[in-house]
Amino acid sequence: MLRLDEETTVTLVDIVPDPEERSFVELIAGAFQSLSRHPRRLTVNTPYLNGSIEGTEFVIRVNEDSTDITVFEGTVIAANEHGEIPLNGGDSATAKEGEAPQHRVVVNPRNEVRWSIYYPPVMAAGDSSSPAVEEAAQLLSVGRFDQALTLLDQVIAGRTGAADAYALRAIVKITQNETEAARADADKAVDLDSSSSAAKIALSYVLQSQFDIKSARDLILEGSSQNPKDALIWARLAELELMLGNKKAAMEAADQAATIDPSLARTHMVKGFVALSNFDARGAQASFQQAINLDSSDPMSHLGLGLGLISDGHLAEGRKELEAAVALDSNNALLRAYLGKAYFEERRHPLDAQQYDIAKTLDPLDPTAYLYAGILNQTVNRPVEAIQDLEKSIALNDNRAVYRSRLLLDKDRAARGASLARVYSDLGFDQLGIEAATHSIALDPGNASAHRFLSDSYRNTTGRTEIARVSELLQSQLLQDVSLNPVQPSISSTNLNIVTAGGPANPGFNEFTQLFEKNTAQLNVSGFAGSNSTDGGEAVASGNYGPLSGSLGGFTYDTNGYRHNNDLQHDIYNAFGQWAISPKINVQAEYLHRKTKHGDLRQNFDLDDYDNTFRRKLDGDVWRAGARFSPTQNSDFLVSYIHSDFDASGRSVPIDIPGDFTLKEEASQNDKADQYEGQYLYRANQFNLVVGGSYAKPKIRGGFTATALISVPFPPFEFIDVQEFPTNSDTKDKRVYAYSNTKIGDSVLVTAGLSYHDYKEDLTSDGIKNDFDRWNPKLGIRWEMTDTLTARAAYFKTVKPVLVSNRTLEPTQVAGFNQFFDDPDATRSTRYAGGLDWRPGANLHIGGEITKRELDSPTIDFATLNTRYDNQDEWLNRLYLFWTPVKQWAFSAETNYDKFKNKENSSVAFNEAMPERVTTWTAPLKATYFNPTGWFVGTTVTYVDQKVERDAAAIFDDGTSQFALVDVAIGYRLPKRMGLVSLSAQNIFDKNFDYQDDSYRTFSDQPYVGPYQPDATLMGRISLNF
Repeated sequence: MLRLDEETTVTLVDIVPDPEERSFVELIAGAFQSLSRHPRRLTVNTPYLNGSIEGTEFVIRVNEDSTDITVFEGTVIAANEHGEIPLNGGDSATAKEGEAPQHRVVVNPRNEVRWSIYYPPVMAAGDSSSPAVEEAAQLLSVGRFDQALTLLDQVIAGRTGAADAYALRAIVKITQNETEAARADADKAVDLDSSSSAAKIALSYVLQSQFDIKSARDLILEGSSQNPKDALIWARLAELELMLGNKKAAMEAADQAATIDPSLARTHMVKGFVALSNFDARGAQASFQQAINLDSSDPMSHLGLGLGLISDGHLAEGRKELEAAVALDSNNALLRAYLGKAYFEERRHPLDAQQYDIAKTLDPLDPTAYLYAGILNQTVNRPVEAIQDLEKSIALNDNRAVYRSRLLLDKDRAARGASLARVYSDLGFDQLGIEAATHSIALDPGNASAHRFLSDSYRNTTGRTEIARVSELLQSQLLQDVSLNPVQPSISSTNLNIVTAGGPANPGFNEFTQLFEKNTAQLNVSGFAGSNSTDGGEAVASGNYGPLSGSLGGFTYDTNGYRHNNDLQHDIYNAFGQWAISPKINVQAEYLHRKTKHGDLRQNFDLDDYDNTFRRKLDGDVWRAGARFSPTQNSDFLVSYIHSDFDASGRSVPIDIPGDFTLKEEASQNDKADQYEGQYLYRANQFNLVVGGSYAKPKIRGGFTATALISVPFPPFEFIDVQEFPTNSDTKDKRVYAYSNTKIGDSVLVTAGLSYHDYKEDLTSDGIKNDFDRWNPKLGIRWEMTDTLTARAAYFKTVKPVLVSNRTLEPTQVAGFNQFFDDPDATRSTRYAGGLDWRPGANLHIGGEITKRELDSPTIDFATLNTRYDNQDEWLNRLYLFWTPVKQWAFSAETNYDKFKNKENSSVAFNEAMPERVTTWTAPLKATYFNPTGWFVGTTVTYVDQKVERDAAAIFDDGTSQFALVDVAIGYRLPKRMGLVSLSAQNIFDKNFDYQDDSYRTFSDQPYVGPYQPDATLMGRISLNF
């Protein structure tokens, strides 16, 4: 693509279609800029210099007695009969008649194409009273800003038409980043003529550059009332309303402009962007094409057309329009960033990275390129560089105020924080990922990405956070727009208990999704196999077409486990569909079928202490429907309905004395449940509010059968006694809640909330009831004490609700501290928490948390036929250090302290598995190396020190245990984001140890597996993206 300056004469001497053959172009006079993303062999002949081009972007100019060439990307050999010199990106050369080419020092090479800068219009042709101003406007439209400034200075000196001249000069100054001079000129223009549309439009651009879009909009709104017949001011009003997120007002202003002057290009451009936001790709394309037909020089119309084509599934055609936009305004950082996105979608690395680098150079204060570069680096196995880019993007976030309102800026910051959480997870810095995601949610609770990445960050934790994980997933699904983001069955289900290495060896399918949403389909598949006859896989097909998206997926897992009767099998199928009925109304539905069977998976300290006769099956379905209504840009209503129907059965033979006595126990039940939830989210500049309620109604019908077989050897006689006990219950769980997050200044974020819980449980088969209600206050604070030091603290009360499919819309955390643990239903808890996060250097994070939970846990006392509440305490403390000293290495060190204590008169007497005290120290040390070629290798050493204390009458052992486990992993990211292969080994030295897992305090109808396996295991995994 060639962009010609005015008064340029060029001859296409010999252009061949084969890029491997050389083409010839002769530049006789003037200048052109060449942009090509398909490098080809090209020779440019000029009177004083010939260029042999192997590059992708350069500018060449023929002056009166010399030729200048500047290379932005690629390689050029500058030569004539007197010599030659090689030029690389950023180099410049000149040659005069009779002289060899010489290197030329250019402070800012991009200034060589200032003639290609686009200057937005402030007046229509013929609107100025000064012919000289009209001529200056025409000169600007062809890039002759120096000549235009000369004319404008003359008009200002002569006074006639000075207001328009000041306005036009302000546009030149603002485009060249001379903000103060532009403000002075714009203010002068308004002072000279307060009703001038041109003056107000110019001042609005200055206000926009000073991050005050609302004032710019108000100014133009005033101007539209003063000049209601001026189409350009209505078009400008439409632009500003769109920047503020007011799509309806933007379209109304654009329609008014079109009514006044249908030939105004910017009117149709704004209509195109509104259509894009309304999922109308075809309508957007028509509007942008009409704008281009009226004014082909406006790069924003080409940008919009490119986005519309990409949205409609035409990536290559859309990318060409983005290249045209860059050619029309090659010094525009935003256009460069979008072109990089297009190359990212086409998987044309490193072209994407080159565009991001150019954008960073053109505008070092614009965070857009840093955001996309961070996402790119994460996908090409450069997570440390990704962190640097994403954190830079967050630091520069407010500079997007040039295009965004304060409210939308907070949403941008939240999105950037969510992306950062994804990279932290890849590095194994899960605590930092949780912190980044929870901060994003506090800033914008309506940000779907933040909820999704908090959910993902919980995947690799062991703190009984399955409820929080899938609840965050549910919230992200209801808040998301129509997208290609696949819904994995393994992510939607809870307690699958698949022990993996985590980190980069275990990617989620959402890692491979696109930056652009477009009409397309994709297939993600993964497979794994390893020790103990472990194998399985997952496949998800997802698609997006206009306002519709959906996915179908399946997951299977099978393992024999590390000992007898430790097997576990899962088969899960999932279907998801979403429809954007309008930009304000979004509905979705999901179906999941799960079948699980397993033996005794618990670890009760002694490795040999297990039930080799215990078997359990779970088979059921979950139906979910939800909707989001967004009446304004800062408010959302969410509704959710979940229905589940599960059959569960189990059996065990606790006593088996052959030929003497056998006791067999069997249980079966059907669990049907319905859950209705609603939520309202409101967001303002310094404040957001979440208000909602929930009603759950589970119904359990089942029975327990005990069969005793007594044998008498002589005379031979057998006696069978069968006792059947019904286990039926009905529960009604009602909740209402309100949470607010308020920013106090720039450094303090306060979370305050209150919930009311009304719980009624009736064990109809036994006549036992559990009825209570309770108010639960919530208070949290996040204080950024300095740029590197953040303190967090929280106090809150919670009641563990009855949850259908283990998920809820209620916020799961306060100031970054989780409030929904996998406790028994109706557990009443109070949590006190404090944390400190310190970043003493750019590559070092140090922090810690101290928390205590006081629990009242329900237990059925069958002796008195009552529900009693037992007092328990939990301390969950941690220290962590995360370090990335160089681009290829990541190190982490953690110390975790977990203490569980049953107080006097607790449930030990009623739960034979319940210990009196468990104190566990864990200290994982991890190192990971990432090679830019795609390879990564890591090792983790985990030291565990545990002390278990039980009542003397307990049937399980207690004692102390200390052990260290070593895990290793190696993997490779396939090129072009095709997927990932990995091999991981856990407990490589085959350590046997005693360990008490959390099964005694994790109450669920689903299986639980501890985090450590007393057996060396090997696991191979492959994930592919098509």
